[in-house]
Amino acid sequence: MRLNRFRLLPLAIVAIACFATLPERSQAEKENDTFRAACVKVDITPETPQWLHGYGPRKSDGVHDKIYHRIVVMDDGSGPFVIVSTDVCTVDPDFFLETGSRLQEETGIAQDRFWWAATHTHAAPHVGPQKLSELFSNSLGDRFSMEHDVGHWRWVQDQLIEGVKEAQSRLEPARLGIGSGTSYANINRRGYNAEGKSILGVDPEGPVDRQIGLIRLERPDGSPIALIASYAMHGTVLGPRNTQISGDGPGIVAEFVESKVGAPMLYINGAEGNVAPIYSVRADFAHSHIGEFNYLLGLRILAVNQSIQETQSDVTLSVGKKVIETPRKEGLGWLEALEDYAGVGDDGRNLVLVPAYSLVINRDTAIWAAPLELFSEIALNVRASSPFERTFYYGLTNGSLLYMPTEKAFAEGGYEPSVSVFTPEVERDYTQGVTEYLQALARK
Repeated sequence: MRLNRFRLLPLAIVAIACFATLPERSQAEKENDTFRAACVKVDITPETPQWLHGYGPRKSDGVHDKIYHRIVVMDDGSGPFVIVSTDVCTVDPDFFLETGSRLQEETGIAQDRFWWAATHTHAAPHVGPQKLSELFSNSLGDRFSMEHDVGHWRWVQDQLIEGVKEAQSRLEPARLGIGSGTSYANINRRGYNAEGKSILGVDPEGPVDRQIGLIRLERPDGSPIALIASYAMHGTVLGPRNTQISGDGPGIVAEFVESKVGAPMLYINGAEGNVAPIYSVRADFAHSHIGEFNYLLGLRILAVNQSIQETQSDVTLSVGKKVIETPRKEGLGWLEALEDYAGVGDDGRNLVLVPAYSLVINRDTAIWAAPLELFSEIALNVRASSPFERTFYYGLTNGSLLYMPTEKAFAEGGYEPSVSVFTPEVERDYTQGVTEYLQALARK
């Protein structure tokens, strides 16, 4: 098992600025600390060639940069809450449920206190079955036709479970700070050709969620435990010709920030359903401009970190979930393995039961998460109507039910609507459902 206790590196000047201005805390404050946190970074780079997830079938022939589970455990006194960011493309919903069940059995951590997010790199191996793809063979072609390495899946799951156990054992008094910022590292990818047909390209004028959401965890002396950064961007800096394992843009940026701060950074993808990196689907690393994302996004994350002037040990974490019903695409079958996400309405229509997970921190910050490749407009509209001071969205969390486009995108057609289980009604249903949920949480 390659389980790394992240070693603190020499801090760069920017990191020193982030932590040097913290006020001296009294002994009484230190003794009253109840909030605890820990972070573990676990190497899950395979030692044998693997089929890469995303695009068509491609088997890896080398490793450009390592891939990881980055695991944070927080406890406000009511029990541990786990957030995992993994350098994979997506995780199937039933594989998430299986992993959560096993985690609960082996650690006692309840399923509803475990969030597992995929960074969405398209340069990492498949992990778990991708069963929804069976419903879209016309659109996805032979993308999932290869014989998978089930042993690798189980090893990755084992590494996650052992990593959570390690983080649990290392919980220590902690302080938490929150900030937000903006990066222009992404762009709307719903392009149009000369005939006005929607294609995968770029739309510089299209809506994009460019918010950076940042949580900083640190020890009482100000030394860093971890950063958790959310940002919307497909992990597609590298294109279908790449066969080297990599964290792609999200992983490269995480490693860069870690080298400056001296602690792990969990990259959590946002509403990236219609959002690409500004340099996208490049043939190889030499032509990818991938290092420029350290400037475009990495330095922006560091700037947000520096802007967090106050952290606190008096932290409350409130975890919840709401299931929102919306019609399923006409004529679309379903899978027994995903029966937890299916229902039938009073009118006899087949429904998709879409969860919205929530984490409210100190009553002023709401993080909501979903197993979706969500279009940015939906996340932006939810945030605009949120009653909380800060609202962040964590996408591709706890599985993936594929794309949730807007009504406009369904009318235009194109790739994302063709691999969506939803109908044009979903934008209204889900936006209203999440908005009402956040408003109810604020009243508690």
